[in-house]
Order: sequence, then structure tokens, then C-alpha cells
Amino acid sequence: MQWRHRALAIGTTAATVVTALATALPATAQAAAHTTRYVSSAGSDRNPGTAHRPFRTVQECASAALPGDTCVIASGTYRETIRPARSGTASARITYRAAPGADVVVEGSDPVTGWSPVTPSDVTKLQQADPTLTGSDFAVAAAAGKIYRTDIDLDPSLPGNQLFLDGTMLGEAQWPYPGTDPTRPEYNSADAGTDDTLYDDALTQPDGYWKGARLTSHNWFVSQTGTVTGSRVGSVTATGLSTACVSLSPNQRNLYSLTGKLQAFSHAGQWFYDQDAHRLYIWMPDGGSPAAHTVEAKQRDVAVDLSGRSYVSVVGIGIRAATVRTSSTSTHNVLDGIEATYVSHYMDLKTDPGKVTPPDPCDVLTAGETTSGILLGGTSNTLSNSRIDYSAGNGVVLSGSGNVVTNNLITRVDYRGSYAAGINVLGRDQTITHNTVINSGRSDINIDNKVAGTTASGHEIAYNDLSDYGNLVVDVGAIYICCQVNLAGTAIHHNHLHDAALFAASAPAPGVYLDLSTYNSTVYDNVAWNRTTYGVVLINPNGGSTTGNRILNNTSGTDRKSVSLFGGTYSDTEVANNIGDADTMEGVSSTNNLPQSAGPQFTDPADHDFTLKSSSPARDYALVRPPATDGYNDPQPSAGAYQYGAPMWQAGVVTRTTKVQAESYSDGSGVSTHAAGTGTVLGSFDGGDWVRYDDVDFGSGRDLLIASIGSEKPYSGGTFEIRVDSTTGPLIGTVTVESTGAWDTYLDQTFTIAATSGTHDLYVKALGSTPGVANIDHFSLAKILPQ
Repeated sequence: MQWRHRALAIGTTAATVVTALATALPATAQAAAHTTRYVSSAGSDRNPGTAHRPFRTVQECASAALPGDTCVIASGTYRETIRPARSGTASARITYRAAPGADVVVEGSDPVTGWSPVTPSDVTKLQQADPTLTGSDFAVAAAAGKIYRTDIDLDPSLPGNQLFLDGTMLGEAQWPYPGTDPTRPEYNSADAGTDDTLYDDALTQPDGYWKGARLTSHNWFVSQTGTVTGSRVGSVTATGLSTACVSLSPNQRNLYSLTGKLQAFSHAGQWFYDQDAHRLYIWMPDGGSPAAHTVEAKQRDVAVDLSGRSYVSVVGIGIRAATVRTSSTSTHNVLDGIEATYVSHYMDLKTDPGKVTPPDPCDVLTAGETTSGILLGGTSNTLSNSRIDYSAGNGVVLSGSGNVVTNNLITRVDYRGSYAAGINVLGRDQTITHNTVINSGRSDINIDNKVAGTTASGHEIAYNDLSDYGNLVVDVGAIYICCQVNLAGTAIHHNHLHDAALFAASAPAPGVYLDLSTYNSTVYDNVAWNRTTYGVVLINPNGGSTTGNRILNNTSGTDRKSVSLFGGTYSDTEVANNIGDADTMEGVSSTNNLPQSAGPQFTDPADHDFTLKSSSPARDYALVRPPATDGYNDPQPSAGAYQYGAPMWQAGVVTRTTKVQAESYSDGSGVSTHAAGTGTVLGSFDGGDWVRYDDVDFGSGRDLLIASIGSEKPYSGGTFEIRVDSTTGPLIGTVTVESTGAWDTYLDQTFTIAATSGTHDLYVKALGSTPGVANIDHFSLAKILPQ
């Protein structure tokens, strides 16, 4: 589904008056009058940019805008890169804003047309050039008339090619078939391996079949790509891998895939681009012609370029298949209410050009760290009240100093599995607060010395809700910091850290991971639950040394450990007032930590309410350690992250929400309820089954659906449609199910719906006719509230 955004209202009457005045004034007077100019996809760049004669492109307005001016953009898709000609000033910002109620998308892709079926003659020529194509899935599908082609020049300067079908990313041809969700792909797992050769009985293709393909390996904590130089039945050999860091010998399952050749076509719903022939091939999900659909290819990497620009506001704009970029000289820019999807894409994992440490074998970990996601550099720039969904790398990366990322919902990021993250933190004095990050290949928030250096000072990482991390590699944290990083002056506090990915929980997956002698940390009042192995905080000197750490008043809600200390030398470290078992070590003052065996007596742990009951032994238990214990009412503070009797603090993006328990439906067909670990849930959904919920309150407008869904891998990609008022009423959204590993393993999955207000009957219907779609625990209708 393509995202659309309803912008905040502005005074159109006043704007029209200002526009009329501006056309009669010289440039200097226009600047003083603060001109409002208009853009519409039905306009013309030969127009003057008035309300009645708007520009056609946003760039035309950006070229004309002076300090104090506003560009108001009407609904439409704008396939361009917006590069403002000038900056605003502290007293006269330049603003780019969606018109009231407008759906504006600045688009990084262009339509692809001219499709024709691949002919038998085409297949013969291809097989003559590469005999291993004979009998391949591609050849069989082409013979059946299911493969189409078109000639097109895709921009070779892009970090990766990307194709969209009816607004949704279509996967590059890959073996084995990965499914429809790039954040939880279905890979093969190697049986054995060496430094350069991977062995698997599933590799049944003839000798030479995979030569020249891209091999992607996710092994232990490393994701990397190489080029296959040798291919035999049962094995592939590749070059270009960082095997001195992690070899192909399986450590943690060694998931792998093969792409980059026509032979990789393994399933309908894939594409391949022959860059030498400039030819694009597609196998539609239904095996039919793409001519009846909208097919688009990425052709631009940047939608809004604020490099070297300051005092510019971008408000209520949708962005797809591209990103927003500032630079080291950009200051005081504001990105507010941005809805960005597919912000960055690439397949090859290469050492990041911004790496600052000396070369070492693990440099591939940095792939995409400074080059992907929303690029927020410079000083005093802000990203707020926004959504970021899908990125091969970061959701957002901060560099420079004094930048702010607050009240954003960031989902489905780092699907190439490097040290990129939902929020990647470089520079100093950055503020990261009240964000929700869900579903990352590695970590939700990351500080990595390879690109950030060994000093990370003055950051505040607080009141964030971080979950579903470690979907591609292990040895991760919701907040991960490595290596030998000095955190003096940085505070990590009041975060919710929970539900590491099932795969990640097989190895360390704590809430906060201070890896490889990171030191001078201050971590307090954080809460962790569900699969946060090794606790709220893990400190790992890895045989080296660490000092100056303060780990105070954290709560482990469901896992036994609160603080884990791996081997090494510790000094000047205090671990105090935590709820959950805390390790002790020479050089560590470990006091007043309440073990889980004491029974903390949380208020409602089933609903993740880890505040304290009046009878909790954590009350009046702790040492006074401001600011971790601020707000206590008993003679002594409470242990853990919540002081008894104090207002309960909240983490994550601020939303207005209507929550519905899925089992509370009013009518339905084909479904049933059953007991699960989370309580009663709704299940037995097969294609065609439906339920109705009466009188659901959408308030003054909801545009997000957040559903707690469980589904097994073979059923990934099943869909629900969401309608209001009747079974044939307005379609407000479509839900495509991601696999969670098991029917009764539930994870929050977030979807955009059409902005809907008032009270409606809501219908949820499973599409198709096949058995097995998903189970639903609960769902919420939400809207991000501007802060």
C-alpha cells in the first residue's frame, strides 16, 4: 500500500491574499511579505505559482522560494528531487507543506512500461550464452508464457535497483524463494563451510549453475556478500567475503541466499535486471502480464536534498523509494509529519565510506551505516512526528551535533542485516526520545565506533520503545554499543526493551548491550521483557577492561537476569537498585538488587505493567541514586524503574489509540477463539473467513493499524482486507501477514490505513481461498500525535 498523508490545515484565505500581493511586489518586498506559492501535479512550471495557476513541480517552487516563503503542495505524486535554491533564516523559515487534507508523495521511482512476453527464441539465445539456464525455473516459466521483459536504463549510480508492483516492493530473483517480507526472509541454512566454501545438500543444481551469482550470508553477528566463483552440486565457493571476521563455517545457523542471475528466478513475484543488456525481466505473482498493473523502478536516491541548507521546514510530505538528506553545514531544519517508505535499498554489503577506524577484517559490518536512511547531519536539525517504514539500512542516521529525533514510528529496517539500525547514532549531543522502533535485522538503536569513533558524549536516549530486533543476525541488543566507546555524558534511560526476535534469543539479546570494553555508561530506569537474554543490561569487556559504568534501577519484567557481566577487568562500576538477578564481579559494587526469586509483585505483568503493587518487596528497598530514584515517596526509593506511587512514565511514539481485543467480535464466519500464552486469541482464519466489530471508535482520525499477529512461515504473505460499515463498504487498508515463527507467537505489525474518523462497524476478511492465514491477539487503530 502506498502511504498517503493528510496534512495539517493552514489558512487558505490569508494565503490567497498574500499570493495576490506578492505578484505585484519586487523581490525584496516579496520576501518581507512572506509569499505563499502553490504546486499541483495539474499545474505548469510556466505558471506564476499562484493558487489558481500553480507550478507543476515542487522544484520550481523551491527555486523561487525566499526566506519566509511557503510552498503549498496539492495531492499528487511528484517524481523529482527537491533541492531548495536557498536557506531560510532564524526569523523567516522556508516551508514546504502539504495542502490541507492533501496526499503528497515525492517519489524516487518512475513507471516501467513496454512489456512483452519472453519468447522461445529469447530463451534459446539465453541458453546458448549460458547452457545452465536449460531446465531452470526461469526457462520453464518463460516457456509457459509467464516471464515478461522490457528494455530500460536503470540508474547505475544507485546503490541498488528496486522494483515496485502496485506500490509495494517486489523481491529480486532469489534462491531459495525468500517470501514476500524482506525483513524476515526464508533462507537456507548451510550444513557446513570453510573460509570460502559453503556446503548444503539443498544445492542440487548442476555444476557451474551459480557461478557469478551474489552470495549473501548471515552468520553469527556478520552479514556479508560475495561473488560465486565456483559452483558444484552440494556447494558454492565465493570470493570477496570477510572470512577473517567470520567464515562460512556455521556458527549461528549461517543463513544464505543466491541472487544476481536469471537462474535465481525460483518463484512467481520476482524480477531480474540484466545491466549489460539493459533489460528487465519480471514474473508476476499471478503469472500474468504486468501491463494491467503499475510497475515502477527506483531511479532517484534522494527526494529532498537539504545539503548546505538551513532553516527549512518540510511538513506533512510523503516520500517513497528515496530519502531526505542534510549535510554537515545544514542547521535548524525541521522534518515534521514525514511518511517515508522504502527509504534506502541495496543488496551488496560494502564497507561504509564513513568508517573512521583503521582497516580490519570486520569492516563489512559498517555497510550502509552513514549512507542509508534519513540522513540527519549538521547541527540542530529535527525529525519528529514521522513514520519510516522499510529500509535496507538505517531508518535514520544522526551525525554532527545537537540533532533531535523524537516521536517517530520506525518499522522494518536493516533488512540487509549490517550494523545499520532503526536509529544509528554518530556525532555528539544527539537527542533520541519517544520513538518506537519495531523489526530490525540487527539492533534498533546502534552506536558503532567504526563510524562514530570511540567517543559518544552528550547523547540522551530516553523514553523509546524498542522491540523485535535481531531478525537476521544474533549477538545483538535493542540498544547496541561497541567497541571501546566512551559514553561519558550520555544517558540511556526510561526505555522499553522487549521481544527480541526468536532467532536472536538463541544468543545474547539484552535490552542494552555494552560490548567490547565500552565504558562510562549511565543506564537507568529501563524496563525489559520477553526474550531479552542476559537481561536489561549486558556488559562485555571480552577479556579487556571497562570502568565508570552506572547501571541503576532497571527492571527485568519476565527474564531472570537484570544485569549480566561477562569476563574482563572491571573498576569504578556500580550495579544497584535493579529488579532481577544481577551478576557480581571484582571491581563492581553490586548492591540492593532485588532478585527475581524475591517475587517483585508487579501490577499486571501479563499486560506489561511492571509498576509495583503496594505489597512489593521492591518498595523502600533501594539506595538514593538521583536521577534514577527521583520521585520516590517511601522513606527509601523503590528498586526498579518505577517508583511506587509516582506517575507511570510512558515510552515510545505518542499516539491516540483505540484498542480492540480480537476475540471480542460481534459476528463472523469460519473463525474460532482459543487460549494462548497471551490470553484468549482469535484464530482458524482461512481464506474467505471474516469477523465484524460493532461501533469501533476511530475518533477524530486514525491512519494506522497495529495488529498483534501470529503466523507460521509457510503461510507468510497471507492477506486481510479491512473495511468499514459493511462487507462491501469502503476499503481502508490491506494487511499482509509477516511470519512470526508460530501461530501463537505474537508480534506487533504496523500498517497504514486510510484516515478514518467517527464510529464504524469494522470488518476483517481473510482474502483468497487457501487454508491458514494468521491468528490475531488484538489490534489498535492509532494516529501519531504531534509533539
